Amino acid sequence: MTIQQLSKEIGIGIDTLRIWERRYGYPIPTRSARGHRSYSGDQVSELRIVKKLQSLGYRPGKIFTLSSAERRELLMAAAEQELTPNLALQSLTKEFSPGQIDEELREQLQQLGLISFIHQYALPLLKALDQGWTEGSISIAREHLISDRLEQLLREQLATERPTKNQKQLLFLTLSGERHKLGLLLAAALFHAEGINCILLNQELPLSEVPQLASDLEVDGVALSFSFHYSTRQAKNDLATLRNQLGPQFKLIAGGQAVQGGIQMQNLTICTTLEQIPEVCRKLFV
Repeated sequence: MTIQQLSKEIGIGIDTLRIWERRYGYPIPTRSARGHRSYSGDQVSELRIVKKLQSLGYRPGKIFTLSSAERRELLMAAAEQELTPNLALQSLTKEFSPGQIDEELREQLQQLGLISFIHQYALPLLKALDQGWTEGSISIAREHLISDRLEQLLREQLATERPTKNQKQLLFLTLSGERHKLGLLLAAALFHAEGINCILLNQELPLSEVPQLASDLEVDGVALSFSFHYSTRQAKNDLATLRNQLGPQFKLIAGGQAVQGGIQMQNLTICTTLEQIPEVCRKLFV
């Protein structure tokens, strides 16, 4: 696997992989006659664990001092605390056919309602997928299949009409370089459940085009997501630029792991958890 393929599959930037190689001695690729890097399947599996440990708050300096076995033990211990075993979710993630997956998701949504479905079912499901993918018990194809089915269902919910509060509208988007969009979709669905009209872009957008689009759509605000894959420094710079370019009438909301460190900026709302969304709605739109 090339470094480009590895970066895309794992969600770790090429520059980061090269820095780790120089600084921590991992991963060490084989080299072709022309000097191109190539990575083994074992290294791919190991880097999945590294990325998951990072998402749990562990720093590379700590992670790479551990042996492979110690990293796995640390991850499993964290996973046991984070995820209570759920036999129904295990069946869905590992056994259900595509048709059964759709049926189960829709049945849970009907029984729980949109808000409870996201908090009580969708989030534990995503954690189960993440854990299974990290352990290697769920294939990438299987993880993508289930995630895509969940995404399709949530997008259908965004298309349904709901009573709105003063017809407020939010534009939800990711900037160029941010490939992870499911968290943004979950947030948009919860804002939708609070009565906010949500416009969700499928494709990434250059930063320079956001102000004009917000103006053209006549939205009340812009919401962005910055995952772990996005650098905190870059997220802060992009938000500062966007805040300066957007008119004062536009609300600006940001969420995701890259902004969890407490970025403070005037007229910027940081939403650190999905549970905060009702409070954010009351603060900004009531």
